[in-house]
Amino acid sequence: MAQISTNFDGPSLEQQPLGSRPFAYVLSGGAALGAWQGGVLCALSQEKGWNAHSVIGTSAGAINGAAYLQGDFDLLKELWRSIPRGRFMKRSLGFSPPRLFSLESVKEYLGEVISEERCRQGRRCWFYPVSVDIAHGETLQSEFSPESEGPWQGPLIDKIVGSMAVPFVFPPARVPHEDPSKKMRVLVDGHVTSRLSLGALALRGVRDFVFVNVISHKEMRTSSYSPRGFISTMIHQLLNAQVDNGLEPFRDGFKELGIRAFLLRPSRPLAMSVFKFDKRECRDAFELGERDAVLWGESPNGTQIL
Repeated sequence: MAQISTNFDGPSLEQQPLGSRPFAYVLSGGAALGAWQGGVLCALSQEKGWNAHSVIGTSAGAINGAAYLQGDFDLLKELWRSIPRGRFMKRSLGFSPPRLFSLESVKEYLGEVISEERCRQGRRCWFYPVSVDIAHGETLQSEFSPESEGPWQGPLIDKIVGSMAVPFVFPPARVPHEDPSKKMRVLVDGHVTSRLSLGALALRGVRDFVFVNVISHKEMRTSSYSPRGFISTMIHQLLNAQVDNGLEPFRDGFKELGIRAFLLRPSRPLAMSVFKFDKRECRDAFELGERDAVLWGESPNGTQIL
């Protein structure tokens, strides 16, 4: 019997090109800034031909992730290039709970463009929308499996809406618990804790993580202490904390898996009003995301952070 050769002249596991190993998109939130992220997903999927093993998304990232799960890039283009702000950003001022906008209008709109049945039948990838359950005191990373017998912790729209329920902007989302014997979940935006459990994705085969963060390098280096600037700086820190918290377990305990991580950011500050959802601003950001993704995809190694 011939011996199996152990010699290998090709690239090591860690040197294989990004996109050739099972990878996951990690999609941050950012409200209207998600337009840039939508452009990135379209370009990397349609122009580079990359297919993700998993997508984990928070807030606007959960919306983009659901469109990716559905395989609907026309939806991503329509959503961000012709943003129907009047359809989902409806004012609903209130103090109990404190809010500026209605969450029901968001849920109604998403229910029209995201088909849970289509997502289940497509079996495109694993999908994990992230929220914080303030009723049970935990970060909730719901699981939607591409496997017929895998977990499907729906309803899908409920978990997406819960992921984007920014405190004081939207009211919390009250959704049924997966265990009928437990009380309702009360969900808010996952960036409240900025925690991710990426170890679960690694155990399911993911070896590369692509963090698609909507804050540019320049903005991360600049702090502002004006009232508006302070809020922007706080948002930047919350989004970046999710990167740090998500990668922490891999720095020691998962090194033997050969995990890599890459960070893709806008090439320049997006300079957008986060909750205005201005159609021109969103269109420009989407198109910048497409351009940034194409250039980044040609040589991502310079953005490797693990």
